[in-house]
Amino acid sequence: MIIKTILINTVALLVLITFTQCATSKKMEDIAPVKIENPYFETWSSEDENGLTIYIPVEETATITLNHAYFRMKKIALIKEEGQPVYIGKYTYPKGSKDLVMSSDPKEEFGNQVPAGIERIPFRLKDNECVIEYTKDGAQSHFKINNIPQKKS
Repeated sequence: MIIKTILINTVALLVLITFTQCATSKKMEDIAPVKIENPYFETWSSEDENGLTIYIPVEETATITLNHAYFRMKKIALIKEEGQPVYIGKYTYPKGSKDLVMSSDPKEEFGNQVPAGIERIPFRLKDNECVIEYTKDGAQSHFKINNIPQKKS
């Protein structure tokens, strides 16, 4: 009788944990809620800095707001171009990283610090894949864009 009660409680706990994890995972739509027309990205470099810019052209009558692009392990804020049906996200790489001491002796690497500005994104993506975070009717969700080409800047 005690073993039966323990078994039932264990199974109930496992089911509860499974549903809890499903509820906290990020929602990803299979189909984009808006027509995306030829997205692309460019890398750029100037005398002082370098980075990348991603362009997400959307259908003129879009009723959603694109917030962020998760691309190349970066979370990039998207801004709608004034008077144009395109969202643009610009990422500037951090300047001048400190030299790291690389050695087989861990004691020599003691002074190394983690580079600033590294943020882990919640998705596993290939280099040409992008996840877009958007808002529609106050609800936030995500969709994925595959095969984003690079154009020469």
